[in-house]
Amino acid sequence: MPTLVGGLAALIALAAGILFRVEPVASIQRSVLAFLLGWILTQIWYVFFTVRIGVATADSGEAHSEREEQRRAA
Repeated sequence: MPTLVGGLAALIALAAGILFRVEPVASIQRSVLAFLLGWILTQIWYVFFTVRIGVATADSGEAHSEREEQRRAA
């Protein structure tokens, strides 16, 4: 997914460079920068948001199953 987001950012930067008639070298540099920023920011998104959601879901599922076992035992 980070590669996809970075690739889309690079394509958008390249398209903008072509539309606004920017020098080819500057356009490629901007697209590389856009790719790196998109890739890094997607990785950061995964670290801060996706992992927490997964942990919260796993914890609530285990607690729920323990409650069911206690109800069945009683």
